[in-house]
Amino acid sequence: MARFALKQRVREIWQKLKHLNATPDQIAAGFSIGIFASFLHLNPSPTITAILVAWLLKRNVVAAVAGAAAAILYFPLLPLIWLAEYRLGKLILSVQHPLTLDQAGLSDVLQQGWDVYAAMFVGWIIIAVPVTLLTYLVVKQLAERWARQKQRAHHSD
Repeated sequence: MARFALKQRVREIWQKLKHLNATPDQIAAGFSIGIFASFLHLNPSPTITAILVAWLLKRNVVAAVAGAAAAILYFPLLPLIWLAEYRLGKLILSVQHPLTLDQAGLSDVLQQGWDVYAAMFVGWIIIAVPVTLLTYLVVKQLAERWARQKQRAHHSD
C-alpha cells in the first residue's frame, strides 16, 4: 500500500512538472533547488528554503516545491546521508565530538556541538552539489522532451 502511494506521489510530481508553463532551464533549476534544499541537514523545512531560494534566483518556484517534495523518495535514508555528510566533513575539518548512526537524528546532532554541525555542512556540500547537478541535467533533458511534445501537439491542432 505504501509503495503504491509513493509511486502515485512521484507520478503526480512529474505530471505537475510536465505541465508547467516555464522553460526547461527554469523547471530543471527549480527542481534542483528543491533537491539541494532537501539535503541540507538541520533544515526545518526544505520546502520553505526551496521556495525562497528559487524566488531569489528567479527560478520556477513550483518546480522547487516539487523537488523538495521528491525528497520523500530518500527520506528513510536521511540518517545514513547525515552520517555520510558528517564523515566526509570530518575528513576535512577537525571534529572533537563523534557522531554515530544512532545519533544521526536532528536533536542528537544539535547536542554534539558546532564542530559536528560544521563537518556535516562541509559533507552536505560534497554530497549535495553533484546530486543537484546530476538532477539538473536529467530534469532538463526531460523538460526539453516535454517542451518538444507540447510544440508538436500545438502544431498538430
